[in-house]
Amino acid sequence: MTVWSYLWRYRISISVGVVALLATNVLFLGVPYFMGRAVQALRDGQVDGVPMLALWMAVSAVATALTRIVSRVYIFNTARSAEYDLRSDLFRHLLTLDAGYFRKNSTGDVMSRLTNDVQTVRAMWGAGVLNVVNTAFAFATVLFMMMRIDPVLTLWSIAPYPLIYVVGQAFGKRIYKTSQGVQAELGVLSGKIQEDLGGIQLIKTYGIEDVRRQTFVASSLRLLDRNMALTRVRGQLVPVLAALSASGAVILLWIGGHAVLSGRIGLGQLIELGGYVARLVWPTLALGWMLSLLQRGRASWSRLASLFGTKPQIVDGTGEPLPASQEPMAVVIRDLTVAIDGRTLLKDVNLELPPGTITAVVGRTGAGKSTLVDALTRLIDVPAGAIWCDGRDFTTVPMASLRQQIGYAPQEAFLFSTTIADNIAMGYGGGRAIPRARAAELERITGVAAASALAAEPRVLAAAHAAGLDRDLSAMPEGLETVVGERGITLSGGQRQRVALARAIVGAPRLLILDDSLSSVDAETEQVILKNLRQVMTGRTVVLISHRVAAVKDADQIAVIDEGRIVERGRHGELLAAGGLYAELYRTQHEPVLTEPLDLVVSARPKAAAATATGGAS
Repeated sequence: MTVWSYLWRYRISISVGVVALLATNVLFLGVPYFMGRAVQALRDGQVDGVPMLALWMAVSAVATALTRIVSRVYIFNTARSAEYDLRSDLFRHLLTLDAGYFRKNSTGDVMSRLTNDVQTVRAMWGAGVLNVVNTAFAFATVLFMMMRIDPVLTLWSIAPYPLIYVVGQAFGKRIYKTSQGVQAELGVLSGKIQEDLGGIQLIKTYGIEDVRRQTFVASSLRLLDRNMALTRVRGQLVPVLAALSASGAVILLWIGGHAVLSGRIGLGQLIELGGYVARLVWPTLALGWMLSLLQRGRASWSRLASLFGTKPQIVDGTGEPLPASQEPMAVVIRDLTVAIDGRTLLKDVNLELPPGTITAVVGRTGAGKSTLVDALTRLIDVPAGAIWCDGRDFTTVPMASLRQQIGYAPQEAFLFSTTIADNIAMGYGGGRAIPRARAAELERITGVAAASALAAEPRVLAAAHAAGLDRDLSAMPEGLETVVGERGITLSGGQRQRVALARAIVGAPRLLILDDSLSSVDAETEQVILKNLRQVMTGRTVVLISHRVAAVKDADQIAVIDEGRIVERGRHGELLAAGGLYAELYRTQHEPVLTEPLDLVVSARPKAAAATATGGAS
């Protein structure tokens, strides 16, 4: 894929625009042509023909304006359409990349490429292409007309133009390098803005507004410096090109004046030649702007090309999709080892998840529980033959087919800035999240059928009830139609987790994975939700991860993981009797925590503070 392949898709529209540009340049020649004839007629005393020549000048000017409008409409509209295609392809490619890419690259930099770099490339396609073609046609047509009058004068008047090319090349290299720096710094600044806006509550909580403002200002100043450097280069280019172009007119006036006095050419011909040289002034000045657009576009395309060149580390399976089924999934893990960035997170994990059973995974923080979940959902790469589902190697199953049959509620609940109902329905193929009025259009563009809003509604209601959202929804005036803020900021942590839980179960998955998805609710609410979920869990394979031992005691089997290895496996009573890590975690969570007596805490205060407190109490 090249930067120009997107324009090739619209070659017919581009061709119409190019033909209109050619017509514009040809018609524009009529103005100096008829002007020269009119001046010569006046000098020769042939006044009768001047009005007709003036009329032809006006016709040429109007026709030039019309064809110029046509050329710009077709070329600029094509650039907009190509921009749409490029941004769509970029986003589609981003969706194919695994989570590892987004861990290593800031969101702000990715957003900068998807917006600012794409816009810069579009400017190169639109204004850049128009001016390249226009400059080429202008020089070709004007030089033809000038050579027809006097080849020697023509060569003298264009003598500075080879130097224009040399200067343009030198400035172009500087613009390219400087533009790359501007785009890179813009990505850094976008990342800081995105980070600060996402963490605005934390910034206000700790009162570090001034610190973050200084960081933002420092980054803005760096971007300002790079933009000023680019502006200085571009600002130097245009005057240099203007001076070189004007020198051609000075040469023509000097040598052409002598030619008129000697009788070699007429005054009307000199006026005509002057009009042609003036016609070259704007294409020459536009050459500087065009070079800037092309070099900036090239710099942006190099960043986009590197993104297109990034391949997902997780290779999608090429085998047959999993057949649609209501039967619970059978999962077997054999000698699973996972290493990321040189760190071994899981080592020789062996675990069988019989269909229709509940398997709980517990362990200390950082033991590898969430890594195991990432492996089961193929968010991280796993070795071939390490995980099997329904007797098939995980790595051979297409990921889309696999994930359609898995419901996943992560510990960090992420909600989209839409209604609660829409967030839940996303677990059912998008559901109501797609506007009904545009469903047919979106299906035509993306090739993906839009899920029916009406079909999703009963599932959403049932999932919300199972996730324990009834009481919360009744307190909201809009109920399920309540719009949550960005990332669900208007909801509490427990409410966000329960909406994410409802999203995981709404599609009736064959494998349900709950990754500590109730950690933000109190123990009593957790037990109520787990009671509601018993019916949902029936008839499907469940992986339940929790740091609370009380939440997993009724599981069919409990696997205890520590330092990436499964160190214990069994039922609740068996593991308590074994006296291992599970029993230790149980005692830690259920034995009362010893605290210092209140009088010891008070007596430890400084005397001054105690005296102040006493004085205040009296």
